[in-house]
Amino acid sequence: MSVKNGINGWAGSVLRVNLTTGAITTEDTLPKYKPYIGGMGLGYKVIWDEVPLDTDPLGPDAKVVFAVGPLTASGVPCSGRMNVSCLSCWSKGDSIVDAHMGGHIAHAFKYAGYDALIVEGQSDKPVYIKIDDEKVTIEDASEVWGKGTFETNATLTKANGDEFDVASIGQAGENLVPMSCMVTSFGNSGGGGIGAVLGSKKVKALVVRGTGAVKIARPLEVKLLSNYMIKDLVGGNNNHNVPTVPQTWAEYSATTKNRWQGAPGVTWDKAPNGPIDMGEQPSGVINVAALRCNKGVFDFGEIAEKYTVKQGGCSSCPVRCYTEYEMDPLADYDLPTHVSNTCLPITGQTSIYPEGTHDFVDEKDAKMILGGAGSRAEDDYGVWCNYGNLQKDFNRTYKDGILREHMTDEEWNAVDWDLMKNGDPRWTVEFYRLIAEGKGAWGDLGKGSYYLYKAWGLDDATKNSAGKNYYDEVGNNTNVTYNGYPKHHSAEDAWQSGVLYNLMYNRDCMIHHCTNFIRSGSPYEEVIKPVLESFFGEGCTDAPKHYTPINEAKIRLAKWAFIGKQWHDSATLCNWMYPMTLSPSKKRGYKGDLDLDAKYMTAVTGDEYTREDLDFDCERISNMLRAMTAISFKLRLDSSNLRKDHDAVPAWVFDKEPDFKAFEEGTVKMDRDDWEKSLDMFYEAMGWDKETGIPTRETLEKFDLGDMADKLAELGLIS
Repeated sequence: MSVKNGINGWAGSVLRVNLTTGAITTEDTLPKYKPYIGGMGLGYKVIWDEVPLDTDPLGPDAKVVFAVGPLTASGVPCSGRMNVSCLSCWSKGDSIVDAHMGGHIAHAFKYAGYDALIVEGQSDKPVYIKIDDEKVTIEDASEVWGKGTFETNATLTKANGDEFDVASIGQAGENLVPMSCMVTSFGNSGGGGIGAVLGSKKVKALVVRGTGAVKIARPLEVKLLSNYMIKDLVGGNNNHNVPTVPQTWAEYSATTKNRWQGAPGVTWDKAPNGPIDMGEQPSGVINVAALRCNKGVFDFGEIAEKYTVKQGGCSSCPVRCYTEYEMDPLADYDLPTHVSNTCLPITGQTSIYPEGTHDFVDEKDAKMILGGAGSRAEDDYGVWCNYGNLQKDFNRTYKDGILREHMTDEEWNAVDWDLMKNGDPRWTVEFYRLIAEGKGAWGDLGKGSYYLYKAWGLDDATKNSAGKNYYDEVGNNTNVTYNGYPKHHSAEDAWQSGVLYNLMYNRDCMIHHCTNFIRSGSPYEEVIKPVLESFFGEGCTDAPKHYTPINEAKIRLAKWAFIGKQWHDSATLCNWMYPMTLSPSKKRGYKGDLDLDAKYMTAVTGDEYTREDLDFDCERISNMLRAMTAISFKLRLDSSNLRKDHDAVPAWVFDKEPDFKAFEEGTVKMDRDDWEKSLDMFYEAMGWDKETGIPTRETLEKFDLGDMADKLAELGLIS
């Protein structure tokens, strides 16, 4: 193997493919992009420099940036992520968004010698981009245009060779459905609407082989750090640090449901050579760490064991969170039985059965069997669920009769509703086919919640027959913003801090920092509270459903989670595992190591990094995100106030559970005055104007973002 243009950690080259002209060029990664780390930061920098923020996201002038970070493929565990940045085609303001894919394509891309791929222009015919080390070509994709992602990935792998990794869009992306994604490996996907953006460019797939290597400054140090991480810091999936089931070595087992489900008696019944008992996984024993996660059992209970083949995952991951199943009951419906997925793509499918479901073989197995069918169909058509909002929008509008009102008789009668009413798993295939076609009322659903709510009057109780404001409705606990995307482990996990960081993005925040500890299963008083307060100060954490008013420590926690997310998506590391807040080790007092990331950056790049250095770089990216959002909102919506127009919180957050007052034990209900104070304090901590929530010139210049300050001033947003 050889290192191409590598500079300790970074590959050294940015690849540019112009689909209009056919030009393929490269440029140096450093020094231009080093301050932005890689991944998300690099992608945002390219969009800022090259794409006016009022550009049509689906037009020829839009660009897509695939990027990895300095830790990708470096030997650092859980570094198998690829970030994809573009302008949103579905959320309020159509501002900057990014997605991130797992699987193995990030490593292949880095080994090919690239830190980023900039896709620009527009092809007049279906193509795929083939990267074979330094040989890069634009290939004809006519054969796979119109095909699902699984067939496409298999076809292109067979055509090019087993050493290639493939990521493709499905029919949803081809038809420019905003709720669309890109799928690599077997169910690893990047959402955020990137399927439609690539479809507008006629790009079907990315096909990559890399035979090089990544240059590492201190290889032995990386090895020792990795051993330390897996031995002393890694728990289960989401860094959950105690097992669910009591084990002989463990002082604690989970007080609440968590993702460390491996235990004696928990099995992979469908393993190729017969059932495998996962056994105990003592803290400090490296070679059993991969047995700690049985995400299937977490998602569906013990019934999942019956159908589990193994746990899969991304490159360099010691904790495997993707359960592979062989779901025999699906064969009775002529559906594929092999399924691999995790989280909402597989757990949220029963929402599209608003009239109920039924058991198949075992008691209460419907969620699993329908989840398997739906997960595969969703990925195959390249549909993105927007963290379950797509299915919930369908469920609500169907039950309230609004969906019927927006369908013609012809459209309604063309649907086999009996499949849905009978709880037939073939309904999931039909549902995603209809969404992927992007026609009629189904097309409206596929444009996302923000469009749907505006077009169907769901944001105004006087404009729809149900007489509801679906944003503010107390029973609708999905949205914490009015921007078209759902909450992601918000107040229920991190009180005011969780709501704050949920508001900062232009899609669901994808932050797992607080989820990692609050849902770890560790006892609150003995472990979670003392560990968290050692990092962020007294009062940073509350017991579940027992809020206290906002304070400076909670603001530190919120800022840490917010800027830390930018770090993981830029480096690129899996934020289902990082940061290492807690440890499974009793001798460490169950305390994690928030300096681990900086230690890795130092070892990989050879430059001396501290946690403060990383925080500074990531605060720069956070301010880029905020400034670009402010500019988009001004150009597209004539908004000059992000506090009012972007960070607004729906009424249900304050009005839920009328039998409780805010701060009483037993509720996560919020107080309006406390919330306004929370915004004030967070904006102050970030260096943003309290009235508008827009970064000040002083703040932007602190992070060498004077050009952004100039643009904000030109638009009258700052002085």
